[in-house]
Amino acid sequence: MPVTRADPATTAILDAAVVEFEQHGLRRVAPDDVARRARVSRTTIYRRFAGRDELVGAVIDRENTALFADIAEELKNRRPQSNCYIEAFTLSILRFRQHRVLTRMLADEPGLTLELARQHWDAAVERMAAALRIIFPDGFAERVGNQAVDELADTILRYAATVLLLPSRKPRTDADDIRAFATEHFLPSLPVALRAVPV
Repeated sequence: MPVTRADPATTAILDAAVVEFEQHGLRRVAPDDVARRARVSRTTIYRRFAGRDELVGAVIDRENTALFADIAEELKNRRPQSNCYIEAFTLSILRFRQHRVLTRMLADEPGLTLELARQHWDAAVERMAAALRIIFPDGFAERVGNQAVDELADTILRYAATVLLLPSRKPRTDADDIRAFATEHFLPSLPVALRAVPV
């Protein structure tokens, strides 16, 4: 089972795994490599993680938890330049591009990125939905309901994956480019319950 409690040894292992994955890619790193960098024994790693796949999952889980918390905090504390849907989408793209492990995966192993997205999709949607509930105006999430918020989170992530993984004839390199894409393509795709309620 994935480790849920961040004891000091687990934190050291996950910190070391992030560095190894950044430098060498996910497929090229073995738990033994991580153990050496973390200065723990192989036994310590295998007591916490059944193998490389479970270690990768734990790293992604931790990194994504921090990523979505940062998105929520930044959007809550600044005045949106457009509406909160577009801002949530735009900031998600910008932050994903700065993500320590995801950046390496996108560059080296897009197929693995899709495989891992499939495995961790539900958790990512839950985290995005939680971030949206933080940034929405008070009472808005309750007004539209949990299903609409979950659908919005899912839609944001699907369009984000499109921008991150697929080439484009139009540049999507900065915040303004991404906002333009979101206005043209993302907003019209929103669930009816959300399109009907202005933010």
